[in-house]
Amino acid sequence: MDIQVPATGNGMAKRDKALRRVSQQDIAREANVSRVTVSLVLSGKDQTSEETRKRVLEVAQRLRYRPNLLVQGMQTGRSGTIGLIVPVGMHFQGQIVHGIHDEMIKSDYVAIQLLADPVPDSMGQEREQIHRLVDRRVDGMIIWPADASVPDVHFHEVWQRQIPLVTVDRETTTHADHVGTDEELGGRIIAEHLLSLGHKHTLHVTYPHRTGSMVRRRESFIAAMRAGGGDCEVIEATQEEMLTLIPRALKGAKKPTGIFAATDPIAMRVYSAVFNAGLRIPEDVSVVGYADFPFSRDLWPPMTSVKQDPYLIGRTAARILLDRILDRITSAKPQRVHIKPELMIRKSTGPAHLR
Repeated sequence: MDIQVPATGNGMAKRDKALRRVSQQDIAREANVSRVTVSLVLSGKDQTSEETRKRVLEVAQRLRYRPNLLVQGMQTGRSGTIGLIVPVGMHFQGQIVHGIHDEMIKSDYVAIQLLADPVPDSMGQEREQIHRLVDRRVDGMIIWPADASVPDVHFHEVWQRQIPLVTVDRETTTHADHVGTDEELGGRIIAEHLLSLGHKHTLHVTYPHRTGSMVRRRESFIAAMRAGGGDCEVIEATQEEMLTLIPRALKGAKKPTGIFAATDPIAMRVYSAVFNAGLRIPEDVSVVGYADFPFSRDLWPPMTSVKQDPYLIGRTAARILLDRILDRITSAKPQRVHIKPELMIRKSTGPAHLR
């Protein structure tokens, strides 16, 4: 059997030399100038002649010079990185991360993303991830909090080191900046839509033990229903429990004719439960989701849903964080940005009919 042995000797030496990091001293030697001149030219602060500047830049390009960002970070006090703790298991979170990336890359910032489960019992895990980011000297952080009720002490290391922090989606009680959806408006426009179709008895389906944005949209929906002369029953359940509890509610004494699902994935369970109960959408029951995931249009019938703008949430959060890092925001008062949602009316909602 023939065995390929890596090249050694002069061939290997030449390759190692080619792979060696090019320094500013190498550029200075090739351009016949001082290293200080090279440093000034590359940082855009040079006071040299145009001929010298062009020669230095030409040599830097020819030698494929890449700056040592670690050294630059020690010199400027900024690492050029931000910490990111946002779950990526769903389309909504993925679009937030996409928006953050696009905005950060424009300013030559790089995100270090760590994961923490976005559920209340994972606060300890989230705190450990925050410590890891602090240890890596990030210039700022964007976090999807595990729990909307976390106290300031949860972010002790962040505040102590004066690291700018922006939370997304879940608005905490801390003095961090925040970007999310106008949840009160989202819940209200669903109630107004169902009331306009004659739905007085409604059902809201959500997960148990939820806080923050999901609670705010629910409370707004219930308040608007009551203000319009309607009522709302609430089911808090796991996805498995929903398949039993929803048909039971649909056949109860006060039969709901409209259902508001707290999220689009929950709405998929609602669809299954309604069909399993032998009912039709929207002839017997109207269904509204929340988030307007791409699959909402592919369900049958296509589902009415509240459209959020996660990409814009991400870009806005990144922009605020950069403004904090670069001292473009001078006020210590937290920025609160609530992006307006839009109701996308499709064929899953129609006039109420008594059953």
